[in-house]
Amino acid sequence: MTKKVCSCINELPDDLILKILSFVSTKHVVVTSLLSKKWKSLWTRVPILKYDVRDHTRFERFLDKSLFSHQSHVLESLHVELSVTLWNKDIGPWIRTALHHHHCHLRELEIDACIVHTVLPPELFTCKTLVVLKLKGIVIDVEAPLTTVSLPSLKTLHIDHSSLFDFGSLQMLLSNCNFLTDLMVIRESRFFFAEYDVSWYKTLMALKLEGLKDVISISSSSAVCLPLLKTLPVARMEDFNNDSFCRLLSNCPVLSDLTLEEKTSDVLLNLDIDMPYLQRLSIITRVDADSKHIFSLMKNYTRKLAIIAPSFKYFSIQELAYASRYRYIVRVRLGVPSKLEDASTFSRIVHLELSICSERSVEMLVDLLLCFTKLVVLKLEHVYLLTPLGRWEPPSLVPECLLSSLEALEWKGYTGRYGDKDLVSYLLNHALCLKTAKIFYKTYPCEVEAKQQIEEDLASMPRGSKSCEVLLNEIIRNKANC
Repeated sequence: MTKKVCSCINELPDDLILKILSFVSTKHVVVTSLLSKKWKSLWTRVPILKYDVRDHTRFERFLDKSLFSHQSHVLESLHVELSVTLWNKDIGPWIRTALHHHHCHLRELEIDACIVHTVLPPELFTCKTLVVLKLKGIVIDVEAPLTTVSLPSLKTLHIDHSSLFDFGSLQMLLSNCNFLTDLMVIRESRFFFAEYDVSWYKTLMALKLEGLKDVISISSSSAVCLPLLKTLPVARMEDFNNDSFCRLLSNCPVLSDLTLEEKTSDVLLNLDIDMPYLQRLSIITRVDADSKHIFSLMKNYTRKLAIIAPSFKYFSIQELAYASRYRYIVRVRLGVPSKLEDASTFSRIVHLELSICSERSVEMLVDLLLCFTKLVVLKLEHVYLLTPLGRWEPPSLVPECLLSSLEALEWKGYTGRYGDKDLVSYLLNHALCLKTAKIFYKTYPCEVEAKQQIEEDLASMPRGSKSCEVLLNEIIRNKANC
C-alpha cells in the first residue's frame, strides 16, 4: 500500500473504515495493525470476525489472541471455516469465549465444520440477539441434550448435513422463532426425519428442504398456508406425498421461485390451481440427460406454466453432480407473448445459458439453437477446463436465431483450443445481428504466448455483423501453478 493511498484512507471516518474491513477476512484485518498507530487498535473494533483454517499455520494461537484482543462491545458476526486435514480440534470453547467476552450480543454465527467434531455451548441456544444461525458439518453436537431453546430474534436458520437436531428438538427450536423468514434443512438421506410439518411457519419467505422423508404430513382437513413464502427448493425426498405438497402449493399465494426433482415434479403437470406470482422453475434431472429429454421437459413444463402461471419467465434444468451439489445444464428466459409474433413455447425463449462440459453439450447447443428461433442472448460456460472439446463439425443448416435475432454472446472458460475455437468462430461468423461478444479466458502469468495467441485468433475470426464488438476479459490464475 503506497503512502498516498494510506493517507487517503486515514482521512476516512473510523466508522467507514470499519465497514470496509468487515468485508475482509480476519487474517488480513489484523495485518492492518502494522500500518500506523491509528490502525494498531482500529481492527479490534471491527464488528465481524471471519476465520478460515486455510489462512493460518497456527490457527489455535491466532483464534485465542484475536478473540481476546477484540474490543467491540457488540460482535455482530462470527464466521468459522474448518478443514479436517489442516486442523481437527473442537472450536466449541472459542464460540463460548465469543459469547461471554461480548456479553452474548452475537447477531450472526456461521460455522462450516466439514467433518471436524464441534461441540456447541448451550448458551448459544438462549442467545436473545442471534438473528442468523448457519451450521454446516456432519458431527456438530451439543454438550448435553437440548432442554431449553429460546432464540426470539432468529430470522435465518440453515442446517446443512448436521444431525444436531432431531425432530423434537428442531420443532422445539422453531416453536420459539416467531420471526423466522429463511429456513434451510439439508440432511443425509439415511438420517431423514420421520415427518416434517411446515404448515405453521407463517413468517417464512424462503424454505429449502433436502434429504428428508417428506415435506409435510398434514391431515386433509388441515389448512396449510404460508402467505409470505417466495422461494421453495425441495429435493431428495424419501417418501414424497403429492397430495400434501399440492395443498401446500395451493396456499403459497406469492410463491415466485420453485425447485423440484424430476421424479417428483410431475405434481406440477397435474395442478389445477393458479400460481400468479411464479416466475422461476428449476428441475433437477438425471446426469445423462440428452437433447431429446431436455426438450421434453421444457415443452411440458413451459406449456403447463403458461396456463397456470402468467408471470412465468425463467426455466432451468440442473443435474446432481455429486453429494447434494447441483450444476445447471441449461437455463432459459421467456419473452412476453404479446411482444412476439409467434407465441409458441420455443419461440418465446429469448435468453439461453448452457454448461459446456463435453461434445454432448455442444450437440445439445446446436439442437437448442435450431429450435429457439427468437433467441437474443446466448451465454456459454466451459465447466471442465482441463478437458478441451474435440474438433467440432458445424450443422448443415444455420440456425435461424443466428441469422435474425441473436444480439449478445458470452463465453466463460474459453480455452482457445480445438472445439472452443471452432464453435466461437462459427458463432461470430454466422450471427448477423450480433452487437457484443464477451469472451472470458484464463491464463497463468507465465503464459504470455498463450495469451497472445488467443487474442490474435479471436481478432482474425470473420464476423457476420459489422457492428459486433468483441470484448476480451483475461482472468489471471494462481502464480504458484506456473
